[in-house]
Amino acid sequence: MNSIKAERRRKSIIISGLIGSAGIFLSKFIGLFYAVPFSAILGSDLNSAYYGVAYQLYSYLLNICTAGFPFAIATLVAKYMAHDDYVTTLVVKKLSSALMCVCGFGGMLIVILFSTPLAALVMPDNGGASVETMRIVLILISFALFFVPILSSLRGFYQGLKHMEIYSLSQVLEQLVRVGFLLSFSAFAVYVLNTDRIWAVYFGVISTSVSAIIAILHMKFYDRKQMREFRRKAKEQGGLESVSKMEKKEIFKELVLIAFPYMLSAALGYCDSFINTVFINQGLQMHGDSSETIIAVTGAINYGVLKLMSIPMILAPGFSAAIIPHLSEALEKNDSRRIRKNIRECVEIVLYIGLPISFCLFAYARPLYYTLFTTESLDLSAQVLRWYSIEAFLSTIAPIFSSLLMAVGLRYRALKFISVNFLCKLVLTLPFLMWFGYPGTIYSDLISYGAFMILAMRELLKRYQVKWKYTLRKFFFMLIGVAALYGVSLFFNMFGFDACDQGRMVSLLQMALSGVCALAAYLIVTYILQIPQSIFHVDLKKLLKRRNHDAA
Repeated sequence: MNSIKAERRRKSIIISGLIGSAGIFLSKFIGLFYAVPFSAILGSDLNSAYYGVAYQLYSYLLNICTAGFPFAIATLVAKYMAHDDYVTTLVVKKLSSALMCVCGFGGMLIVILFSTPLAALVMPDNGGASVETMRIVLILISFALFFVPILSSLRGFYQGLKHMEIYSLSQVLEQLVRVGFLLSFSAFAVYVLNTDRIWAVYFGVISTSVSAIIAILHMKFYDRKQMREFRRKAKEQGGLESVSKMEKKEIFKELVLIAFPYMLSAALGYCDSFINTVFINQGLQMHGDSSETIIAVTGAINYGVLKLMSIPMILAPGFSAAIIPHLSEALEKNDSRRIRKNIRECVEIVLYIGLPISFCLFAYARPLYYTLFTTESLDLSAQVLRWYSIEAFLSTIAPIFSSLLMAVGLRYRALKFISVNFLCKLVLTLPFLMWFGYPGTIYSDLISYGAFMILAMRELLKRYQVKWKYTLRKFFFMLIGVAALYGVSLFFNMFGFDACDQGRMVSLLQMALSGVCALAAYLIVTYILQIPQSIFHVDLKKLLKRRNHDAA
């Protein structure tokens, strides 16, 4: 019975997508809340900057190394398994593992070889100490670039088999091991062995490799159990020996051709945080900021701020996964009306949820940062978070348009528009940093993301006649709801709810009470304006009447 239920889940694309999204949500949730004790162990803005900058560079290179290939692997596995071709599926598995090993090794080698110039570029030189330490941190984190792509190839294989439970479990396991290793070894080194707190940074970046190795061993253990029957059926079909070198080359070519657009999209689409990290040191120096201010801003952006930004940004992959099957089905049936409806609904749902969450980062910046992170510059860090709440919103909405363009068969246009976003960001960031300081990164985001979204909306209007006037009208009403949210938060602040001098627990409780009331105001105002009813197609009054009628 359990196996039948599992098989039904695998046949449901939507349920599979939600299971995968749950894994992303849980790993992000764990990744946010380990920051509270780890920030205390790090103990300074400089150590937070070391860890945050290294992790940002690692994440960007990892996105390039792994983007597209897991999707391509899953696509080919699903394609050949649809014809019960076990032999070719095994070939895909072996080729993809070898390819990801090469990509991972290349990424690791690049970071090691360029660790010195990278360290000098991203950190201010305080007598040479910070640059040398940054170089060591970059070398330590580079080893994860070898192991994580291998892990992603295994996940892509089981994603193609629709074993989303193991896919999701692997993500959560990796994050749990990383957090457990990071906190335990860092605390032991700092509080028991009384070493310098820089060892917390070292163990923090080493944890990425350790967690990837454990997750690979877990996948291999699952692999050994699942693949016996698989290999037996492949042997019955002639085994791997029956596949010629020419056929393997064709499979490899197909793998690369599917992966390349997504890989290029990742390299350009994830550029904003990477460009900010690379240019912020030089730009703030040209702006006239001191080394202490640069370190405080860099530490805040690359550690606490980005973790808080990830809260609304979880929406993008989750809703993209949910909407793509619907769009694919509508395209197959050439149902233009349904395509338009799905596109608008996807954008409107993410707007409705993402806008108030992103604005809460602005409204509660100071108590949020005080409660979750240890910093020597609370006011500056809170101000940085207020500015970056704008990027949190843009980084939540923009990927939805990218996914929609890809899903409706406009991949070339998507890459073209993402390239415009990349060029705008690359050209504008440094001069804007020089003129405006760290807010310059947000000004460049507004222009680059704005250009991308306008081009994407225009293309969807042109190709599928998606009329945006109703979406823009709903967005205006959402802004009225956000104004109510902000008004409630300011009302509570009049009674000292934004004060951060009574301990973290009191601050957390005050923020929670104010936040719940503020979000309730947003929901009430938008409900009066008929926004959730029109987006989610649910009317609370009708549901209550139906419930009372059923009870009677």
